[in-house]
Amino acid sequence: MRYYILLIIFIFIIPVNADIIYNLNFEKNEVIINATLILKSDKPTDYWEISIPTQTDLKIIDLYDEIGNIDYHIKNSEILIKTNKKKSRTRIVNLILSKQIDEIYSLKYVDLSLFGFKNETTAVILKRVPYFFAPDSQIEYNDLIKAKKKGPINIRILFGGKKESEHYFTNSDLNFSLVEKYYSIIEDITNLNIPVKFGIIELPEEEYDVELEEWSGGTYSNGIIFIKENRTTEDIIATVMHETAHGFNSFVLDWDKTNISWFDEGVATYISSFMYRVLNKTRPEIFGGDIRWRDNYTIYTLKSEFKPEDLYNYYRHNNSWMLYWYPSKYNDYKRNFGYAYSELFIREYLYENSSALHRVYKELLKINKSIKSPEERNKIMLNILEKDFKPCYSLNLSKIKNCTKKLNYMVFEIPSGEKINYNYRVEPIKIEFEEKYSSYEIFYNFLKDIVEKIISYIYSFANF
Repeated sequence: MRYYILLIIFIFIIPVNADIIYNLNFEKNEVIINATLILKSDKPTDYWEISIPTQTDLKIIDLYDEIGNIDYHIKNSEILIKTNKKKSRTRIVNLILSKQIDEIYSLKYVDLSLFGFKNETTAVILKRVPYFFAPDSQIEYNDLIKAKKKGPINIRILFGGKKESEHYFTNSDLNFSLVEKYYSIIEDITNLNIPVKFGIIELPEEEYDVELEEWSGGTYSNGIIFIKENRTTEDIIATVMHETAHGFNSFVLDWDKTNISWFDEGVATYISSFMYRVLNKTRPEIFGGDIRWRDNYTIYTLKSEFKPEDLYNYYRHNNSWMLYWYPSKYNDYKRNFGYAYSELFIREYLYENSSALHRVYKELLKINKSIKSPEERNKIMLNILEKDFKPCYSLNLSKIKNCTKKLNYMVFEIPSGEKINYNYRVEPIKIEFEEKYSSYEIFYNFLKDIVEKIISYIYSFANF
């Protein structure tokens, strides 16, 4: 199967205007890039000299203009071109390049850095390709995808695998119905419609731990969701939804060139908790207490990794490192504290208004400049959120306990949406635990039950 790509780039090189049309043809294991440069000048010009930056893994197949072949030189990853002589105001140059299509676990991908100068750059691609993204660009997804950006443009394309569904494609035998059923939860919480499909790669746990972060349950990277094999159905669904949220966020946070992750992880972790609620699986409280329940004579305890006292101490010591937090930066304690703190912030943000993130994502989509400064990034985020990044803030431990308890037992609500086919409100899971028996009585009843079963067995055997 072939995928065809058309990219139109407008380049301004003083004193020359240059329109560039890229036609990309995917064949077998190679992509052929046919670039047509339409060079223009206000006055008749004998020839043009231009320099074209290019990535090192591109191979030049041919270079010519309407007069004939053009000699070129490569210096410092730039193609130096001098056209044939012919006085005119317009010159058409064709540059044909090739690149090997890369593959990762049977999914095919192409990463291209296409040159451009100060003029607008426009890319057009057939929509049949499952995944297309151009960071820092204005992208329109219609029958054709168009990406606009000033200067060079970076493009990632993904396709391949064993099978596709409405929103995913994969190299594995994953049952898509498990995750497709809940995909619209993310759409309704964010009010985003991301018109691409995300790749899913399942790896054995040992391989995952070597290739990716050992401490993580899933990873999102450039359009691909990595998960571990042989996990429970609930964990697979929650993990894919968590990583899909990262995929959504990558489209609205591409301006953020810092590693700061508290908003991204806060939303994704909130969605994980949402999914476990929907799937009726009990999870530990965040900055809360232990959860206990009895099954017959066995008492189970689900411990909260962080207590209200941990949050109280963070505020009491006037800490602010969470403003610059990202998971791989810290040890286990601070990493896990960061996940809990970030989710607590999102819970508090949505507590009174389940659609509060709609406005936030709308504002994030308006940002059209790259931000590298952590301080400037945080200023932008907090201005949009209109809220300090201090969930359940107080220097009174009792108030913190009341706040975290309220957020641990809050009702998760989904803003109304057309695709929802499950309850709008997801109540906290109720666990019955009756303190009827002392530990001695529980042990006594346990032994009594065993003795009765033995007597019953002997009696049955004797009557056989």
